[in-house]
Amino acid sequence: MTPRWILRIVACAALFAVACAGSTGQPTRTFKPNEVQMLEQGDQEKWTYGPTLLKVARGTTVTFVNRGKEFHTVTSDDPGRPFDISLDTNTTRTFSFDTVGTFAYHCGVHPQMKGVIQVCDGACG
Repeated sequence: MTPRWILRIVACAALFAVACAGSTGQPTRTFKPNEVQMLEQGDQEKWTYGPTLLKVARGTTVTFVNRGKEFHTVTSDDPGRPFDISLDTNTTRTFSFDTVGTFAYHCGVHPQMKGVIQVCDGACG
């Protein structure tokens, strides 16, 4: 092999490595505005909500969607629990966020699933 071929092979390998860097093997997900999905990908420990942070204006109705195979909840972490939504498989529920603030939540069945709704007074930046 000539030095020129060796350089070409090294350059191709480097380009391949750069192209694959950061790739998780998972498709990029897009979410509808004001929608949170239950994501049951891979091992149960990796299940989550998507997106994990949703920013909305006060008065926005958020739709929670469970297209997975398991029952989930969207349970507020706040004292007094302003929302505790149950979602069977293939179920959709909504909740109107009328108070400005940051609302952390979790799944009562799968506690590793966590998310946050940030409610802004007007458009969120």
